[in-house]
Amino acid sequence: MRYATIALLALPALLNAQPQHAPSLDSLARAVDVGITRYADRREAVAVGYHRIGPVFPGMGEHWLNIGVLLDNVIDATRPTLLIYANIGDQPRLLGAGFATTTDQSRTSADVPGWPDAWHEHSGLLVDESGVKPSTNRGSGTHVWVLHVWTKLANPDGIFHADNWALPFARLGYAMPPGVDADAARALALLDGGDRYLRDVLGDAGLRSAENAASVDAVIARHRANAETAVGAGMSGATLAQLKEVWRELRAALHERLGPRVDPLLEPPHDAHHHPAGGS
Repeated sequence: MRYATIALLALPALLNAQPQHAPSLDSLARAVDVGITRYADRREAVAVGYHRIGPVFPGMGEHWLNIGVLLDNVIDATRPTLLIYANIGDQPRLLGAGFATTTDQSRTSADVPGWPDAWHEHSGLLVDESGVKPSTNRGSGTHVWVLHVWTKLANPDGIFHADNWALPFARLGYAMPPGVDADAARALALLDGGDRYLRDVLGDAGLRSAENAASVDAVIARHRANAETAVGAGMSGATLAQLKEVWRELRAALHERLGPRVDPLLEPPHDAHHHPAGGS
């Protein structure tokens, strides 16, 4: 959490900095595709100041943050604020990049490419991508916004969409099938760390406690086993339907045990944009 804390302390300087003139989204994507190639070797990223923050996200992999770039508040395709990695085939693979900006009550829009539709809001620190909707967890007037650029792993929802639901398939060695949705992908992700991620999210939200951990974990484990059974015969349209049903049943079971407070945590975290009043 050390780098997440630094990121929070950096926000006042970031708000006072003046961003450079924003390029177009398309030109930025082309530049990022070339500009981040050097970071395919993660040792190169570490050497210039990138450090991992947060967990492995089912639809976003690992975030690696460069504090110096965050403070500079620039859109530089060769030095993005974030690099996105995931282990695929037991090897770390560079998947794309991210950029960050902020707004507050006196600055409700940003001079950045694709503002506001391509950007999504974090509910707190840059480390936070748990799925808690920003509107439910605003502790200050400062809002942190992030743009993802998926240049190295095709995103079925578009290169700038925050979650890439091709990732759970890639991590398990499956080609991205047509017609997949977030629910099927999130069920599949249970087989590759998504179960642990979900337990942690529920714990962070105060819904999984010492008193109910065993029963909550049993629910998650049972549905993980159902997902494993679904993919046992290979990936197909029928498999995707079964996976979607696994996630639907998991949502219902956790709702029954934990109540309606769990519902926002089981929705795709970036299915809609959340912009502060007065934004444009």
